[in-house]
Amino acid sequence: MSLDAMKMFLALGELTSTENESIESKVKYKQRIVFSTMRSLIPDWQPPSDWESLSNEVKLERLKKLEEI
Repeated sequence: MSLDAMKMFLALGELTSTENESIESKVKYKQRIVFSTMRSLIPDWQPPSDWESLSNEVKLERLKKLEEI
């Protein structure tokens, strides 16, 4: 998967999400796409070591920044 495809799927997720959707579900969706893309581009890629200790708000903010690349 390329970065352009990743951006397309992230944008699609934004279009199909609802106002009532939880931050947790938004993070899970974006994380699945971003992490899969990174692993396909860099086989030895690993998530940041502190990822699990971050709040969902911080995770979502970081994942959204990747859409701006």
